[in-house]
Amino acid sequence: MGKPNERGIALVLALFLVAALSVLGASLMILSQTETYASMNYRMMSQARYAAESGVHKAANFLLDPTQYRVPTAAGTDPWANYNMTTSPVTCAIGCATTGPVVLSSDVSFKAANYPYAAAQTAFVTAFTGAGGTLAAGNISLSFKAYATLISMTKFDSYGGTNDVVQTWEVTADGGLTGSPKTTVEVVAIIETMKVAANPYAAFATANTCDAIYFHGSVRVDSYDSSQGPPGPIGCAAPCSTEATGGDIGSNGNVHVQGSVDVAGNVYTPRTGVGTCTAGAVTGLSGVIAGNMIPLPTDVIFPLPVFTATPPTSLVTLNAATLASSATTCSSLGLTLGVWPIGNCLVNAVTKTVTVGAGHGVDITLPNVVVDPGFTLTFAGSNTPGQNVNINSLTGAGTVEINANTTGVNNQSVVLKIAGVNPDGTQMAVPFDLSTMAWKQNAATTAFDASSFQIVYGGSANINMQGGNSQSAATVYAPNANFTMIGTQDFFGSILAKTIANGGNANIHYDRRLGRDYWVAGHPMIGSFTWKRY
Repeated sequence: MGKPNERGIALVLALFLVAALSVLGASLMILSQTETYASMNYRMMSQARYAAESGVHKAANFLLDPTQYRVPTAAGTDPWANYNMTTSPVTCAIGCATTGPVVLSSDVSFKAANYPYAAAQTAFVTAFTGAGGTLAAGNISLSFKAYATLISMTKFDSYGGTNDVVQTWEVTADGGLTGSPKTTVEVVAIIETMKVAANPYAAFATANTCDAIYFHGSVRVDSYDSSQGPPGPIGCAAPCSTEATGGDIGSNGNVHVQGSVDVAGNVYTPRTGVGTCTAGAVTGLSGVIAGNMIPLPTDVIFPLPVFTATPPTSLVTLNAATLASSATTCSSLGLTLGVWPIGNCLVNAVTKTVTVGAGHGVDITLPNVVVDPGFTLTFAGSNTPGQNVNINSLTGAGTVEINANTTGVNNQSVVLKIAGVNPDGTQMAVPFDLSTMAWKQNAATTAFDASSFQIVYGGSANINMQGGNSQSAATVYAPNANFTMIGTQDFFGSILAKTIANGGNANIHYDRRLGRDYWVAGHPMIGSFTWKRY
């Protein structure tokens, strides 16, 4: 039998091999294209997300910048009455297109705006106009838009006798490639401002420098609670409320404690190490610290006080000449002779005393006041809401008396708001100096309520103060001022200043009630960040 005809089989095998290689090559090309497309999609998605995040930050910059956005106030062009603060989200009560949630929108085709103050909505749109709503990424243009929904607005009595609000916003932003609606990323974030205690420490210095707090000499720091009972020695029996804890001190910078100093509490600072400040160990301690060193995650920011009244810069000196005529004395101070509701100023030429406020809760405004030796200026406190005294400066060598909390009820106070400005608007060198004056509180102040006398100052001058009599209790809120305690009389309350020095024998007793009842707006935070692609 002859051999079968096998001619051409090599060609068939070659064709099969070429076909297999062609399929393999095509698969590799498709795979390569897929990887390219995947990389391109990831890049486009990332770019769109970054654009959306830019929208969130643009909205945050607007909402947190007081030059662009003014938080609603009790009265004025954007009053609280425009808002229903009992709901979440906050709804519009007056002045909106609808009664629905309060919304600021950069693009009304994206989200309808619903804000009671038209100027704020216009400013929000302006912030996103033109280059404000676009980004360049190489040769690609990215765009973003956003709207902000007011989730909550909480009203509270801020430290210093003023009303304030804190807000929580939910910002929703879309980002994408300009002209390409197929790639869009949505980012949602919460911008929240909390209220924080205005006086949470016995002493806190806001400066981040060496010797921001400098305690030397013979000083003890402890705490009591005026709502529970008066202070006394550590370990005293009830109703004495003094404890060997709670006398905390803190600083954004160096805490320098030396000599016979006993801190019955913790020391708080974002700095680390123990030693001299110049050596890089910015917390030098050589006293007795009963508590612990507590590291703060970052500097603590306390807002500057904002005053609504502007005191005059004229000068009135309380002396024999000015007290010769009661009506003239009061009118020179910008007040009216008599007791509320007739007037808000009393003059006693025999005791050489001028009493202002006259025991009612309406604010009074005073110019620069100098109290000569032998004369007394008395601030008469009141309850509901207290006596706010707007004064440009207070100096001299006489006596300042605080007549507040006379019934032992912890809601009567004198709030001294010091402007400290010259006629040309510059800051005065010495707006408030009690180191040369005798100051005291009425003898009936048995509860040592530190809120009965509140000293509030937003400038950067030096404040010198000597302890008053054994009944003195006060709080100092001056985040930009340098504070120096002079003398040997104890201080009952809390001191917040840029720097704090205590080189005498004046003990500091912190009123723990302050940490529960008096607040300021805290530092805003951005959180609850989420995103999605659609």
